[in-house]
Amino acid sequence: SSAAPTHCSSRSGVKAEAVAEIRQIASEMENEAKIESLIKTKGYAQCVAVISGENVSIVLQHEGELSAAALAQINAIVYEHTGISPAGISIITRE
Repeated sequence: SSAAPTHCSSRSGVKAEAVAEIRQIASEMENEAKIESLIKTKGYAQCVAVISGENVSIVLQHEGELSAAALAQINAIVYEHTGISPAGISIITRE
């Protein structure tokens, strides 16, 4: 009879972990959308943001090199929404 509560509690623990993971994914997706939207308002036609743990990848449609000011602006947007510092941010440009 003591096995049933243990089974139940481990099952609820797994469920709680799953719910927490779903919330984390949803939060990351929401932050990705916010980042993409804010970067697009800075004049970039296309932007894709992907958050993976403590790293963020930003892919932009842009010809040539980004200016230091543009990089700083993008890093600031990402940091504001994720708390991830520039060391964890990769910015890739595509023409």
